[in-house]
Amino acid sequence: MYDSESLPVRHDAPAWADLGAAMARGLLRQAVADDWSLALRARGVPHRLLRAGARWRILVPVARLDEAVQELTAYLQEQPVGPPEPEPRPGPLSPAVQAAVAVVGLATAFTVFMAAPHPGLGLYPETWDQAGRADSALILGGQWWRAVTALTLHADAAHFLGNAAIGGLFTALFGRRVGTGAAWALFVATGLAGNVLNAWFHGPGHLSVGASTAVFGVVGAMGAAAMAERRRPDLLRAVAPVAAGLGILAMLGTGGERTDLGAHLFGFLAGLPLGWLAGRRAARRGPARGWWPGLAALGLVALAWSLALTTP
Repeated sequence: MYDSESLPVRHDAPAWADLGAAMARGLLRQAVADDWSLALRARGVPHRLLRAGARWRILVPVARLDEAVQELTAYLQEQPVGPPEPEPRPGPLSPAVQAAVAVVGLATAFTVFMAAPHPGLGLYPETWDQAGRADSALILGGQWWRAVTALTLHADAAHFLGNAAIGGLFTALFGRRVGTGAAWALFVATGLAGNVLNAWFHGPGHLSVGASTAVFGVVGAMGAAAMAERRRPDLLRAVAPVAAGLGILAMLGTGGERTDLGAHLFGFLAGLPLGWLAGRRAARRGPARGWWPGLAALGLVALAWSLALTTP
């Protein structure tokens, strides 16, 4: 915004006074500054508008400050009195973000509970690990629930925090595309399927824990869902989302001595068909509404742990 009135620069240029301060208003919102400027211009009072961060200042020559105050006071008295304009407030978090925060909070509380001994309940950290880890021999022997319970176990705090941050972010983004409840249901479903496939691939003797199988399941599902929503049969553009998911798998899922590459890969592969189906459904009907798929997934986790803790 430029000066309201062009004033020549002279060696004897007048000093300037802050009209907002003189009116006991201080810095002004842009709408107020524009309104005052129009009023001063209509009454022939020279002035300048200067930006001060997100607000504005109106400067008038000191010699004409009293005149500007009188003219502006008269102008404001003529205006209809209404309620003050409220300051803008940040909007509420989206349902996808709210769900991600709730799930991460619940997972954090459960992880902290498992990390502490509870003699009265007969539960200790090693109890959870032995009962819930993804033991390929036991999964292949019929204990399918270990493919779910292992998603809630982690090697250490850094492992948990990484999965919570990345998994929460990706699932929240995926929820905007296919629906929040559906996204979290796919999180658990891809993790379960990925752990079962990983157990089958390795055979007896393989142990693993962590939610990264489900995290990469969501990555694969996101790519497949984006591919399913494309209507034009352009092969290059159609496979680009899946290729991007493979890039994420390569960057985040292959490093570290303790990384279970098979779990990451099979989680990603499990996400492809499930994500495709969710994407096709979203393309026809829009994102799925309702929380029930996510609540059903939470119920499956509870059932899996119930079986894990009661099975000899």
